[in-house]
Amino acid sequence: MLTDRRGVSMRRPGTWTLLIAAAVVGASCSEPSSGARHSASATIAPVLTDLLVAAAPTDTEFVIVQFDDATTSGAVVASRIQGLGAGARALTQLPFIGVLATPAQVQTIATLPGVIQISPNSQLHYLGAPGGLRALAALLDESVPTIKADQARTRYGVTGRGIGVAILDSGIDGLYQVDVQYPSRTIQNLKVLVNQKDVICFRTLPCVGSIYVENLPNSETSVGHGTHVSGIAGGNGTLSNGLYTGVAPGSNLIGIGTGDVLFIFWALAGFDYILQHQDDYNIKVVNNSWGTSGPFDPKDPINVATKRVHNRGITVVFAAGNDGPDQNTLNPYSVAPWVIGVAASCSATDTLAQRVHCQPGGMLADFSSRGVPGDPLYHPTVTAPGVHVISARASTGTVLNTSDAPHDFDLTSSCGLRQEFIAYYTCASGTSMATPHVTGVVALMQERAGGRLRPDQVRDLLVQTADPMAGYAVFEVGAGLVNALEAVGRSR
Repeated sequence: MLTDRRGVSMRRPGTWTLLIAAAVVGASCSEPSSGARHSASATIAPVLTDLLVAAAPTDTEFVIVQFDDATTSGAVVASRIQGLGAGARALTQLPFIGVLATPAQVQTIATLPGVIQISPNSQLHYLGAPGGLRALAALLDESVPTIKADQARTRYGVTGRGIGVAILDSGIDGLYQVDVQYPSRTIQNLKVLVNQKDVICFRTLPCVGSIYVENLPNSETSVGHGTHVSGIAGGNGTLSNGLYTGVAPGSNLIGIGTGDVLFIFWALAGFDYILQHQDDYNIKVVNNSWGTSGPFDPKDPINVATKRVHNRGITVVFAAGNDGPDQNTLNPYSVAPWVIGVAASCSATDTLAQRVHCQPGGMLADFSSRGVPGDPLYHPTVTAPGVHVISARASTGTVLNTSDAPHDFDLTSSCGLRQEFIAYYTCASGTSMATPHVTGVVALMQERAGGRLRPDQVRDLLVQTADPMAGYAVFEVGAGLVNALEAVGRSR
């Protein structure tokens, strides 16, 4: 998953950028009244206020602003912003606008009709488990049976066929990696443009073209994280003669690549694309092996977006985080009531327990983030295998940083990867790897149910059918280890 070291965006000298997002819709998140929205300036997040104070008058920067799409539109707000001399780019499905503005323009934008909140465009990072991990690997030929996905496929004849699975991540290498090959397995593969000159538009320089580059055989140009994740969710195991087959090998993968650095705006643009093409690709679930830290805030732009995606009938799955074993360390995006948060388990531990990031004699990975005991919100939903999972390797990276591993670590002896497959597979650990196991299960469930399951039904079924994990509380593992056989069996 990705994490942000709280609040300070990565700054480029002399740049500020704004993102404008709509208020959360739904009874679970309260909104200010319309009168409150328009009687005063929008709230500016404290961390952004600090940046504004420190900035020179001519500096420009990325930030995030929320507006009320019940009373105005992206086109109207973007036009007003451009009228101030700032740059703006509206998305099409979600009420977000990317804006390039000076500190003074930010203050003026806060007074525009319909604008609710302005906050930084914080950076997020793909987070693997700590280096030096030693454990018996959760190979896909082990982790898939651990959650009984192989039994579900056999008993019910499901593979995720016809179900669109969106992977919002660093990208997918569908050229080198045949298991997730474009266009047969990854039916759409795209990059989100992240250069300001490609995204932001001014009154004197109108927007030209799309912020997405579609139909790419390879959208994974960096770390290999997204390729590994996609292989877990839906790889078909071709390059390993079926040995390392993912959970839902018949599903249709949609790769949405943001590169090795993800900022909130690019994630929001990814969600916007999913909503644009929901029907085109029958998208039923989106995998998010990234996140942040800090308290849950329903007005956070990512939470605003995932609530909208949920309301459109798409199940949102998030990594719980890799900041365990301390309590209250969950990725706040994973605890939203409308998403499924996934903790990471171990299939086994070796005899060198002092070097294993798993609870000795238990099943929960030490690095897996914990919630708050007794809190009805702050806990994972379910748990899935997430230690040394072997899956698809991109041509550009190995995911696992072997320089951080013990001196005697190698992919064959320490990770269990067979030598003949080392060019096309690698292993990695983290809730990033646990999450696509659950995403794949959702695809199996939706195929069996004919795509009729609503996100809340999917969540309830996963919770009701999970296997309890002895010795662990809800705040640690949620309902327990996901059980694909039972979840698919009850999906009608």
